[in-house]
Amino acid sequence: MAGPGERSSPGELSGRGSWKSLKRSRVWLLAGAAGLAVGVVVVTAGALLLGGGGPAHVLVTPAKLGAYVRKPQLEQQMNAKELQQQVVAKSAGQASAVVDAVYEANSAAVGGTSPRVILFIGGHLSGVSPTGFITSFTDQFKGARSTGAGSMGGRAACVNAQENVAGSVALCTWADNDTFGLVASPTMDAAQLGAQMRAIRPDVEHVTK
Repeated sequence: MAGPGERSSPGELSGRGSWKSLKRSRVWLLAGAAGLAVGVVVVTAGALLLGGGGPAHVLVTPAKLGAYVRKPQLEQQMNAKELQQQVVAKSAGQASAVVDAVYEANSAAVGGTSPRVILFIGGHLSGVSPTGFITSFTDQFKGARSTGAGSMGGRAACVNAQENVAGSVALCTWADNDTFGLVASPTMDAAQLGAQMRAIRPDVEHVTK
């Protein structure tokens, strides 16, 4: 496993689409755990209570998100289920209906030289305002900046997390009146991941009637 100062090159995959090195799994575990800790901190701290209503949402993990295809094998290697369970266990009931998925797009589909990968974890969140959630994220992660949340509304922020976790990983998160979401990638920078977050949000977050 990778130590704090070790890196592996972004997007390095075997012919079967699995990571060549356990270092990559270590990077993902640290990145996901760090990002999800933001939600845990906000929930346990009480932050700011939600003020005012909004549409109800449901989060889903479809088989495809545009050019990205869901990869259950990568989900296992990146411990996505373990991270999902941590959110539920540590949130004192304020995080619920948590979902997780890992998506990959090949280089031809995304116009690059290597595959791109996104980890997505999200769920319902009560007792915390979007502003409080994002403020906690930007306070915890050095260099984090607010960004557009996209057509679904709410608040969002992104960071290149090299100074916060081992390896080169970008993190973006959003929060609205009743949900939160985190996306992480070792193959994109914060600006690229922010644009991708805004593009996929309508596919993973649906308004319910």
